[in-house]
Amino acid sequence: MTTMRLCIVGSGVAAVITARAALERGYEVVMLEAGPRTPMRDSRRWLDFVTTGVRPYHACEDSQGDANSRPGVQPERDHFLIKGSRLMAVGGSTLHWSGWTPRLQPEDLELRKRTGKGNDWPFSYTQLEPYYSQAESLLNVTGPNAPVDGHPTPWRSQPYKWNSPPYPIESEPVRHALKALGITYDHIPMSRRGPGGEGVGGPCMTFGTCRYCPMGARFDPTLLLADMESHPGFRLLASSPVLAVRMAGAVAQGVTYRTPEGETATLDADAVLVAAGALETPKLLWHSGFDEQRLPALGRYLVTHPMLKLEGKLAKPPREFNGREVPMPALFSRHFDTPEQQAAGKMIFSEYPEEPDLQSWVRQEQLAPEYIASFARESRLNLHGFIEEFPQAENRLRFTGKPGERQVEIHYAVDAGFAARWQWMTDTLMQVMKTAGCRESEVWVSGVIRRADHSVGTARFGQGPDSGVVDGRHLVFGTKNLFALTNGNFPNNGAINPTLTLTALSLRFADQVLPDLAPTRTTARP
Repeated sequence: MTTMRLCIVGSGVAAVITARAALERGYEVVMLEAGPRTPMRDSRRWLDFVTTGVRPYHACEDSQGDANSRPGVQPERDHFLIKGSRLMAVGGSTLHWSGWTPRLQPEDLELRKRTGKGNDWPFSYTQLEPYYSQAESLLNVTGPNAPVDGHPTPWRSQPYKWNSPPYPIESEPVRHALKALGITYDHIPMSRRGPGGEGVGGPCMTFGTCRYCPMGARFDPTLLLADMESHPGFRLLASSPVLAVRMAGAVAQGVTYRTPEGETATLDADAVLVAAGALETPKLLWHSGFDEQRLPALGRYLVTHPMLKLEGKLAKPPREFNGREVPMPALFSRHFDTPEQQAAGKMIFSEYPEEPDLQSWVRQEQLAPEYIASFARESRLNLHGFIEEFPQAENRLRFTGKPGERQVEIHYAVDAGFAARWQWMTDTLMQVMKTAGCRESEVWVSGVIRRADHSVGTARFGQGPDSGVVDGRHLVFGTKNLFALTNGNFPNNGAINPTLTLTALSLRFADQVLPDLAPTRTTARP
């Protein structure tokens, strides 16, 4: 009798959650990751990161700059930056996420029904909600168990494991400003394990280095991999980029991949799950024979979150403030994340404390006492805002290059209403800065920052191949056993970070799809 073998492409949060559930069902799992292993929770590497600013996984980050090759666009608003956005390493891009875990709002799953734009999701918020609760438990999410009245907060059936800690003193000016302006706010739900209770990793020690957490309080997939790799039914092949899914008509028979030694090899499987992110997943499907005739929506409807940054110096620091608090974001506002704002495009923003830059100290000709004192006591305010964009068919990946290459080519241009909405966000956040005590003339305002981190839409849910790439079970249209599980499945993403929603989708897939998989191989093969 042949054991069910599942081949998973990628090793990020979606891949690891699915693999763990498959092992629990007695399946054999082979996971292939294009990148290498990188040490996590290593105290020596953490100290190097703190003192040099170089993250231990730096070599695994994208180095490509602007990926937009669409002619006639305006670079200052239409650019699509790849550099530093993704990680190709065991654990995927979740190795370097900041840990933010807000849920989508119920109306976000009904964008077309409510606004006529994009696609609706194939299920409702009510149907996804139990998996959101499971995802928050798995990701060690700390959040507000007593939401602020009037703040747009998605309803939930279960409390967070850990309640949000108090706001830091440093946040007082912006909190006072928001109250004065009538803008609601609340604690940010974050992957930030509290003391006691069940969960992987160790409790947060508020080091403020969430991009590389030395104790694993901020979740990353490698926290689960150690136990999985001791399982006899599991294999992880690192530094092994998949070149193509091997198809026989509608049936996926396995994959072709490049070994660490540079050889080409094949792997047989009963089902294939591609969980390689919103950019690599459509590229792999394209190289596997899914052209525009077979999947017209593949790689299209690309959308992400343009980000705006404002930085200013407060005329008066908060009471008792000495500049030595740990720089961790604590509050955010979903005041403009409402059904009324949806048609124009939602916006969320947060206070984002400035991290101490030890390198700036080192570069000083002399560390005079007065310089150190001014650095320690200077009170600054940083706001970061994300704005919603809407899917357009012509915003898409271009399938160029050879299989296994990391380069990305994108065609992207904003819609007609973007400029006005961007100015509205800029004006709104500037008003917050001024009310908090910053001089407008001294506030630095960024341009449009559009990165690949939160990309969605390229392998989206649809009613068929003309409108999407996968059905509600993540099955690629026109296939019997090929699945895609990625934030590329999102038809849209509101204005929030996608990791929690992707985790919820993965738990839903494990619960609703994995049990129905069955062996297709006629004989056991290596």
